[in-house]
Amino acid sequence: MNLNTHVRELVTAGKLDELDILLPLEPRAIRHLVSLTYQPDDAIRANACRGVAMAARYHPELVEQVVKRLVWAMNDESGTNALTAPEVILAVAAERPQVLLPVVSDLTRLSRDKGLKEGLTEALRMVIEAYPGSVGRGIQKTLNKQFEGKNKYKKRGQDYGGCGCGKK
Repeated sequence: MNLNTHVRELVTAGKLDELDILLPLEPRAIRHLVSLTYQPDDAIRANACRGVAMAARYHPELVEQVVKRLVWAMNDESGTNALTAPEVILAVAAERPQVLLPVVSDLTRLSRDKGLKEGLTEALRMVIEAYPGSVGRGIQKTLNKQFEGKNKYKKRGQDYGGCGCGKK
């Protein structure tokens, strides 16, 4: 039996314990799990989302890439169907909130969308509860990168006033 069929059978049957044994050995299973998150069946979709979240235990870098792709898919410009993306992100937040730290500012922006708001807001709440200081620092780093090299000031708040306006 090939990996895709095996993952599909485990997810469909709700055998998450067996999936948890497979995931450390087969990082390629993540892509099959992601494809199952688009299923119309709520139970299959929920098990697949949980599987992606479990994969973050063993392959956090790969799941971080999946999350970044999902964030891109939720942008208006992508033209893709990302209606199930908040479910995946919520499952990852429950299992490994640190995987979402690099995309907190994107999730915050996307949470303004009515269709995405509920799932993303809950995911952000989980991340903030787990890493309140890190989230704030991550957002500040993002702002600093946006301002770096675009104006004559070094970084917001450094040497040029607390707010970065240039006034001492």
